[in-house]
Amino acid sequence: MRKIAGIEPYPAGGASVSAVRRRTGLVRCAGLVGLLLVSSWPFVSCDRATEPRYGSGPGEHASIAYLKSLCSDRTVRIAEELTVEGIVTANDIRGEFPRRLMVEDATAGIGIEMDHTDLSDLYPLGARVVVHCSGLALGEYGGKVQLGAPPTGDYGVDRIARADIPRHVRCTELNARERRPRTMLIGELRPADADTYVRFTGVHFREAGAPWCASDSVSGEPVTTFRTLVDASGAELTVRVLPSCHYAMEPVPQGTGSVNGIVDYFDGAISLRIVNYEIDLELSAAVPPTASPSAVGY
Repeated sequence: MRKIAGIEPYPAGGASVSAVRRRTGLVRCAGLVGLLLVSSWPFVSCDRATEPRYGSGPGEHASIAYLKSLCSDRTVRIAEELTVEGIVTANDIRGEFPRRLMVEDATAGIGIEMDHTDLSDLYPLGARVVVHCSGLALGEYGGKVQLGAPPTGDYGVDRIARADIPRHVRCTELNARERRPRTMLIGELRPADADTYVRFTGVHFREAGAPWCASDSVSGEPVTTFRTLVDASGAELTVRVLPSCHYAMEPVPQGTGSVNGIVDYFDGAISLRIVNYEIDLELSAAVPPTASPSAVGY
């Protein structure tokens, strides 16, 4: 199979890349990256003096939006030295994004699939990270692009193996002070907003008082559940809550105020994933608690 400008179509299912990738907007690094041998895992800090180095030759720095644009098939393997840099907007803190790191720059956000628990200890919210993409793969799932390891099964990407994480994702600054949500209206959301960090104000939960996650009728265990965020105009947004969330069996809060999260997208449907339980509501008689039936889904 022919390699096109450093981007290889992964052969699973006979996939192929239909167009040559554009190189516009890339800035070639001027210097050589020093090589630092990593003797143990996990990282002990994000200090620049102890951070692991990746490779010893020049690479290309790209925006996250450009990186995502390279995904022209179900899976596309990245064969050249290509890096992106961004701010950690979400991780597995409070169990909200297990084995996944959400990273965003000024152009877009992307989820990185990683086979490791306690990622919030290694890559805390607000940290600046550099992602070395060579050897990784872009995959499409439900209409959204993800970054991970080349797949061995039916999914677009696998999780990056624990042993490979330090050479692909390195923390360069513990708190870059650039993690700021973009304030939006529910009606403004578009598929292009997927994986970005946002805030909604003047909103309340329709199912206030009910548990965040419904329980399975047989096992009694919590299951992935959809709740509903409503703004002053009556616009609604589905909030997807995983049973891994530490607050899964706690009641949905009452009141009106602000909610922060990551925009999710799957098969044409836009939803929200709450981050770090960043919910600030004030009780209001105008928003009585109700416990509406909830949908259970993917």
